[in-house]
Amino acid sequence: MNTKSALFKEHMVELRLFGVLLGLMVVLSLISDRFLTVDNLTNVLWSVCLIGIMTTGAIYAPITGGIDLSVASMAALAGILANVFMNTLGMNWIVAILITLVIGAGIGWLNGVVTTKFLVPAFIVTMAAKTYLFGVAMLVSNGDQITIMEPAPFLQIGIGKLLGIPIPIYIMFTLVILSHILLKKTVFGRRTIAVGANEVAAKLTGVNPDRTRIIVYTISSVTATIAGIVMASLTQQAYAMNATGYELDVITAIVVGGTSLMGGSGSVVGALIGAVMVGFINNGLNLLDMPSAFHPIATGIVILVALIMNQGVSVPAVLKRWFARPGAAEAAK
Repeated sequence: MNTKSALFKEHMVELRLFGVLLGLMVVLSLISDRFLTVDNLTNVLWSVCLIGIMTTGAIYAPITGGIDLSVASMAALAGILANVFMNTLGMNWIVAILITLVIGAGIGWLNGVVTTKFLVPAFIVTMAAKTYLFGVAMLVSNGDQITIMEPAPFLQIGIGKLLGIPIPIYIMFTLVILSHILLKKTVFGRRTIAVGANEVAAKLTGVNPDRTRIIVYTISSVTATIAGIVMASLTQQAYAMNATGYELDVITAIVVGGTSLMGGSGSVVGALIGAVMVGFINNGLNLLDMPSAFHPIATGIVILVALIMNQGVSVPAVLKRWFARPGAAEAAK
């Protein structure tokens, strides 16, 4: 019964978010006739694909009650490493990508080990990782902005299209589907949620919280690495500051999507909707030629509305609290 109730609550959050997204689309389409076009909507999805890819793995840390602040630095370093392996060392581009993914997985594993075995809070561990990964990226690239013009197959990952749709969008939706299945349909997903909901109870049922968290941070780092490879291909450049600030966008998408930072619940689909929502806001403001100063204001308002709706707070309940007579509750006792 509790499981059914939790699933129903999660679906309601996703439906409310989808309702906000549709409402936002209606408003933007009324304001600008350029918004609701195939080309524009495709461009919006293209612009949020990097955040979307990162969220598919980064969402697991908050579900366990942790956080991964190193995803942006990992993504930037991944692009630099891929370029070094391909264009400096002359490796085949597929081999270069695989080696980069292995390195990304190793860094995520290290984050998980330090967090669990040395009992250091995930916030501190991943903040440190964010810092040293940025330093490594600066060191390897000599602080330069590197242009990537080859190999051609690598560039197609970011700029290529299939049936008129950019390949990064296919990558994003593929990872969303795989991550959703992993979280909701596998033993590992159930263990991840159990660790975040009640670690003591999870242990009593045979779950190893440390092992689960190590895998969680490994997955987060791998998806950040994938995003970094796509970014390097899409922008045709590698730079230590390429993904600066992306970790905040990822956290925003995850929280707006209904995932609790306290752990125990989360929705990959909701996180994707959250990322797309922020993308629509920025796109609408650009279509209206609004000054950049208005962008964070509008984004913050919509995020606040989405968060309130995620709590399931009804307007009548809020009004009742506002207009309740002072001391009424005490008098009723």
